[in-house]
Amino acid sequence: MRCSMVFRLAAVFAAAAIPAWPWGVEGHRLVAEIAERHLSAAARAQIARLLPAGETIVTIAPWADEIRPQRRESAPWHYINIPVDAPRGQWEPHCPNQECIITAIQRFAARVADRSLPQQEREEALRFLVHFVGDIHQPLHCGDNRDRGGNDVPVVFRNRASNLHSIWDTPLLRETIERPGVRDRLLQKAGRREMARAARGGAADWVWDSWEISKTYAYRALPLERPAVLGEEYAAGAYGFIEKQLRLAGLRLAALLNEALR
Repeated sequence: MRCSMVFRLAAVFAAAAIPAWPWGVEGHRLVAEIAERHLSAAARAQIARLLPAGETIVTIAPWADEIRPQRRESAPWHYINIPVDAPRGQWEPHCPNQECIITAIQRFAARVADRSLPQQEREEALRFLVHFVGDIHQPLHCGDNRDRGGNDVPVVFRNRASNLHSIWDTPLLRETIERPGVRDRLLQKAGRREMARAARGGAADWVWDSWEISKTYAYRALPLERPAVLGEEYAAGAYGFIEKQLRLAGLRLAALLNEALR
């Protein structure tokens, strides 16, 4: 049995036990769909060889969350908690044992590119990479107010109790995607200039876009009471940030894959 079959079976069992996933299944698939529209011919061909028949980067995008109960060592790879009052540019102190989303993206991009590795290892690296590029663009996967990226901040949104991190993971993202025209804008083909701007740098640079949003909006716009009751004004302010991050994530994922799979 090929390793891909193991991946799929594990994902089925894991999915049954997990009610919601970071940055939303819809968000991860949309990021991958944006990327897919910007892949080079060489990258497309190699991805088709790495993945089993019928699978694409869109279908595998949620995999790293689905497999998480079986791969507990992967938990720190989904985020980095950089305090919102930390000096900008210094992420290393907040990446214990060099195990965080930045180093994970760097490591798996290198493995995808390494043709000397077994195909099974490169396939797994591709699955992780597609997912983590999405995660690093969720502001609360990067910014932190000493509350585990908002997980310890109780909120009420749409009359439902939750926490700040979860609200950004799923309902705010879903509402953003469902707004008129958003999906069409996100899936538009990027010109050379937009692509070049988005792709500049790497994970160690991109993390600061998310951190900045967490600092200047996700936390700063919160009401003072606890639980914080989030209304239309907070949601409306978040939509634009989320749309921007989804677009950047897709274009940056495409750039990483085009470089790794030349």
